[in-house]
Amino acid sequence: MWELGIIFMTVLLVRGNVETTKTPSTSTDKSHNGDVQNRTKVFETIMSNYKREIIPDNLTVSFGLALINVIQMSSEQKSMEIDAMLRYEWIDTRLKWDRKKFGNVRLMIIPYQHIWIPDIILFNAAKIFNYISSCADSNIWIYETGKILWDRQCHLSSFCNISSYESQQTCTLKFGSWTFDGLDMDLKLYNEKQEVDLTYFNYGAYWNVQSTSAARNELTYNCCKEPIVDLSFNLTLR
Repeated sequence: MWELGIIFMTVLLVRGNVETTKTPSTSTDKSHNGDVQNRTKVFETIMSNYKREIIPDNLTVSFGLALINVIQMSSEQKSMEIDAMLRYEWIDTRLKWDRKKFGNVRLMIIPYQHIWIPDIILFNAAKIFNYISSCADSNIWIYETGKILWDRQCHLSSFCNISSYESQQTCTLKFGSWTFDGLDMDLKLYNEKQEVDLTYFNYGAYWNVQSTSAARNELTYNCCKEPIVDLSFNLTLR
């Protein structure tokens, strides 16, 4: 969410400069993003014929992993538990609008349950009942262009062949769609970064990160021509 925070702070700074040079407006709209009446109109308009059960056309989802904390490494269970931020970005053209018609509303922040969301799961989850369901509820950001941003803070458990607590360990988390192939829903790395984001990582804990990497993988099978796409994130810990 740090990118969104930077955008928000930039807007505040711009507003501050404008307010010091212009005569105060008599308008009741004090928001940089329209008023509640116009935001309500945008919501009603984009939701009027929207079916969240239907996948968008021409879909590519950008997906990234920001590590927060390494909770546990278990040699007995051959597993790793972490807290992380999962980052999603995609475009749903059904959700775009003309801000000139809606009081300059450029952004809608709404509960994610209102729209279609990618069914990305952790393929090598150590807890089968909980692929990626242990996540804090968070709102979705929808821009006037139909671009969607979604950050989720999650507790993840993945298989990892841990040999010794005293030696360096490399664990991989592999994510992908549970139902869609690469033609229906392509995947790419968030901001095209081939690494795990360590901006929020809790350094100084028992396990520290030595290096990270990330990659997009595409496979085809004899049975089917459609590609199967996944994203793998590697953590080398000590």
